[in-house]
Amino acid sequence: MKNKETISDHELLVLIHKGIDMGKLKEQDKSITKKRVDKLFQDLKNYVKKDDFTVPEKKITDSSSIKKEADLIVVNVDGASKGNPGESGIGVAIFDKDSNLINEACDYLGVATNNIAEYKALILGIKLSTKYNAKRVLFKADSELMVKQIKGEYRVKNTQLKLLFAEAQRLLKELPNWKITHVPREENKEADLLANRGVEMSVKNRQAN
Repeated sequence: MKNKETISDHELLVLIHKGIDMGKLKEQDKSITKKRVDKLFQDLKNYVKKDDFTVPEKKITDSSSIKKEADLIVVNVDGASKGNPGESGIGVAIFDKDSNLINEACDYLGVATNNIAEYKALILGIKLSTKYNAKRVLFKADSELMVKQIKGEYRVKNTQLKLLFAEAQRLLKELPNWKITHVPREENKEADLLANRGVEMSVKNRQAN
């Protein structure tokens, strides 16, 4: 009987997340060791703490074309996780009051849950929005959970999300007037595409290493 192929780190995290019996799993795959599992959890912990986002060099506009004080900007944000937890990315698309795309950014997070990715995307969106000195900022996201937590309608119970929630609230205080609203995924296409582009960066990261 052919031995079962070694499972990937991504698959292993998903199985752990589902509460599978690790003893039986180790019998089926000898590559699953305590050292490997500990490293995966450490990597996940590091990704949760990560707060160093890379904005692509190519932008729709440069700083010289940004108005000193915009009346309104709309910031669409989205996070993607292939496996939940799994390879994750974030995307931000910024529009002016006339719905013109004026900036976009994406980043690869590594292994994270979908909710963590959503919060990371919002945090990046807030940071980018502060550069426009806008009188009003409207954030749009297709994560109903995150939107309702930010608005105070839902409690934040997850320990990891509490840290990200606190960071988002701290940054939002720097904006003079902001609102956040939940939109269907089809109305968040630009940010969704950018988030998935962020996930695709994982291939480049592995090739670089």
